[in-house]
Amino acid sequence: MNILTIGSDRKIFDETSNVKKRVVDYGSLVNEYYVIVFTQKSLGLKIKQLSGNTWAIPTNSSNKWFYIWDAYKIGRKMAEIDLVSSQDPFESGLAGFLISRFLKTKFQIQIHTDFKNPYFKKSFLNKIRLILAGITLPKADLIRVVSTKIKKSLKDYKLKAKITILPIFVDLEKNESKEALFDVHDRFPTFSKIILMTTRLEEEKRVSLALKVFKGLIKKHKDIALVIVGDGRERKNLVGESKKLGINKNVFFEGWRDDLISYYKTSDVLLSTSLYEGYGLSLIEASSLGLPVVTTDVGIAGDILINNTNALVCPVEDFGCLRDSLTKLIEDESLYEKLKKNSLNVSERLIYKNKFDYLDAYKKSWRI
Repeated sequence: MNILTIGSDRKIFDETSNVKKRVVDYGSLVNEYYVIVFTQKSLGLKIKQLSGNTWAIPTNSSNKWFYIWDAYKIGRKMAEIDLVSSQDPFESGLAGFLISRFLKTKFQIQIHTDFKNPYFKKSFLNKIRLILAGITLPKADLIRVVSTKIKKSLKDYKLKAKITILPIFVDLEKNESKEALFDVHDRFPTFSKIILMTTRLEEEKRVSLALKVFKGLIKKHKDIALVIVGDGRERKNLVGESKKLGINKNVFFEGWRDDLISYYKTSDVLLSTSLYEGYGLSLIEASSLGLPVVTTDVGIAGDILINNTNALVCPVEDFGCLRDSLTKLIEDESLYEKLKKNSLNVSERLIYKNKFDYLDAYKKSWRI
């Protein structure tokens, strides 16, 4: 079996990234595995062989408006492809559909984002993406989603495809066995508590709300730090906002880091303020390592993270709830220890607990 996937995650070209490692695992299930990645020519990326039978192919487009066309031009030249799989029902979904039609092969759509969430359609680009989803989803032969919440959200579409729920695999045992390479408290020794965020710095992650919540928190607890691990288009604005709010001496932007385990194992609380998520990988990873979580009601909240049991869950955009939840964890030691203990059992709620079973399920998701 030969698989062609269309996506936009450029971390696949990073030799040490988890994205690259996951793709190599998927490639091990088939004869040949190709990934066409939306990229711009200015990045200077070249076709990269990730393993013996797995390749990443950049579109090297002159600009983002040519992503779909350039992916199509590459894909239609490929031979003996059994399935074309797109990483979303939007731009890559349209490219995947066109390629599958040209090659006369089966078409799969994977959905990692809760795009039916009302907050998703607030931007003009996402409104266009919703139109694209309406075109591509009814054409798919197979659909894979990462959560029950997303599957339920597709009920309004007239689908011919079977929907498979298959979250992103998290090797919790491997994470647990890794030693922390550093202690966050040693890096920020003047603070008694460290609130951690691991997120892309994009509008939908609502880090600006987190900054406002944090300002409300340190009015009473001045020896607390907010450490933000991640990067994105909003970084400059967020750094400026932290200065404007007068909290920049307590807020630290760490950029991208490969060693998130050390942050999870040595921080005090994980905070997530997203407007929407498909799954929430960081929530699972942090919680499974005993880090109490405060999150908005997105992704796995409700399915795996249960309010006041193994996490504190707030309505989206609820400033007061987020502030009060963080305050409780700082001031109520018994609640903190309860969440910490219950977080360690989060793996019991996962569908797949080992990589062998997960990859077997992943392979089955390609079958009609």
